[in-house]
Amino acid sequence: MDGNVPITYHSTFGNQLIRPYGIAIDDRSNVFVAEAASGRITKFNENGEQLLRFGRGEGKIFRKIGKLNRPTGIAVDQQGNSYVADFKQNRIFTFDSNGSFLNTFGSPGSGDGQFNHCRSIRIDIDGYLWVVDRNNHRLQKFDAMGNFRLKLGKYGREARGMGHFDRPSDMAFDNQGYIYVVDEFNNRIQKFDPQGNFVLQFGKAGDQKGQFIDARGIAIDSNQRIFITDAYRDQVNVFTSEGHYLFSFFGPLQVGGALFRPAGIAINKQGKLYISDYQNNRIMVFSIA
Repeated sequence: MDGNVPITYHSTFGNQLIRPYGIAIDDRSNVFVAEAASGRITKFNENGEQLLRFGRGEGKIFRKIGKLNRPTGIAVDQQGNSYVADFKQNRIFTFDSNGSFLNTFGSPGSGDGQFNHCRSIRIDIDGYLWVVDRNNHRLQKFDAMGNFRLKLGKYGREARGMGHFDRPSDMAFDNQGYIYVVDEFNNRIQKFDPQGNFVLQFGKAGDQKGQFIDARGIAIDSNQRIFITDAYRDQVNVFTSEGHYLFSFFGPLQVGGALFRPAGIAINKQGKLYISDYQNNRIMVFSIA
């Protein structure tokens, strides 16, 4: 770890995970991890002690309900309910605070309320669900019951302008409700106001400071710094909310210590940063100064 950045390696946990991807943190600082390859959600306390596993289905073997296939995104509401984006099934699954299946919504397709590989899900300050609909190149907004409200974005490579995405991978909200979208194949971040109007973009393709090769996950800390994982470069890039590059980090300099294909990222209220170290099948924890 570079001593010039305000990040300190804290710990590692979850070595029994299988391809961890999306991460969410609830109001009690519990950590929920979507295991893409095992089709389940694992819940830990903030110290990495396993509390619960769910998503493998309920009921008889040929009549299971709530069975995940490839979960890649997760969000948790104030009541402790989990909303899981299943990348392969093109649906959102809802579970209660005990991990019991509640319902599901969505279907394959390109219409309103349909998905073509939903990658991530987030909850805004008003309790609405936002889904990153990756291969439809857009975001979709729903109420907590899964009723469609609006969509944002459409397909376009870099030259086609703002509000155009090429396989977005994640999104986040700052404390004023501004929306930040990881526009993965365009190698940039796009920022929108709470009404969905384009504000600015930052980042571009490359291996220099502030550039991306494979941007994946995004999280915002209490100082409104933007943390973005780059899975190919095995690091996290950090920017201001105006898109100015600050620094990057990649984990401790020791055998098995660095990140290897980092994907999901989340920050709790105490300033602990959790990263799903996808290829190493673990969660790495950092403290933010």
